[in-house]
Amino acid sequence: MRMFDLKGTVLAMNTPNIVSLLNSIELYKGKTLRVSEAKKVDVLKAMARRSGAVSSNRIGNVYITDERESAIFTKGSQPQSLQEYMVCGYSNALELIDEVCKYQTLDCSFISTLHYYIYKDYNPEFGGRYKDSINYIQESQPDGSFKTIFVSAAPEEVVVLLDNLVYQFNMCAADDECNKLVLIAAFMFDFMCIHPYNHGNGRVSRLLLHYLLKKYGYDVVDYFSIAYLMEQHLGEYIDAFKLSSNGWYDNENDYEPFVAFILKRILEAYRKLDYILEVNRLDETAEEKVLKVVNDSATPISKTVVLRILYALSKVTVEKALNKLVDEGRIQLITKGRYSKYFRV
Repeated sequence: MRMFDLKGTVLAMNTPNIVSLLNSIELYKGKTLRVSEAKKVDVLKAMARRSGAVSSNRIGNVYITDERESAIFTKGSQPQSLQEYMVCGYSNALELIDEVCKYQTLDCSFISTLHYYIYKDYNPEFGGRYKDSINYIQESQPDGSFKTIFVSAAPEEVVVLLDNLVYQFNMCAADDECNKLVLIAAFMFDFMCIHPYNHGNGRVSRLLLHYLLKKYGYDVVDYFSIAYLMEQHLGEYIDAFKLSSNGWYDNENDYEPFVAFILKRILEAYRKLDYILEVNRLDETAEEKVLKVVNDSATPISKTVVLRILYALSKVTVEKALNKLVDEGRIQLITKGRYSKYFRV
């Protein structure tokens, strides 16, 4: 059976790459300390929760249409399908985390509660129950088939492995020698390898990432979804897991690829949040703010992304600004239609 040594794992992660990422994260964390005082911050938080719920489910091959997403999150429509219940359940789990993270310790019961929340409004008997068969973590192939990249722990191993992993996490979290970010990423990885439930393990792992980062003072997750960024870098996510899972059963795996991937997404979230705060603080017209966002983008940018950045502006205001800038030849309309994109001149 797999044996954990979380403290040894964390202390060994003192490589130049990891240290550089950690230092950069702390720098941006300091720059965004006053985010709670930003204008219309509740809008920013609602956007982060929505994109987190949708993206984390898409990573797990659970999709809903744009129309139904809008109906659920902006009009309060009730879910109508399994997929919609999964997205709403995930959003409810994020809300639970926000309510309890300050005093809720990490334990197996709380982890199962997160899993239960995903399923409780659709199939409550399924949620929170440990698996009864081995999971095969698979990667989709270009031809539509799936390739197994990792075989998870056996059902009879789950209780012992998860209990020990949680125990070691809490011991390390109380140890000042252990960097909390490295610890959280390593814990997330081992949880994924155990895969304690029949379905929904990846989503629970991302809920745990949100919970632990928030609990230990990295509240960037309240304002910018890391799950959204993980979806944007899905190929890297899968590759990092494959590299780090090689040799896991024999206690010979290398955690660094996966830990580095998670740290990069945390840093990216902080950088994007810093940029959002910077642009929205500008004493400029809506038109000039939209122009700056388009000009700052290295690639053609969609209206949806512009709206996410300029969260304090209304959709109508952004659309008018985009149309005017295109008419004046100050930006280019690259593609037309529903998924139109814009680029600098």
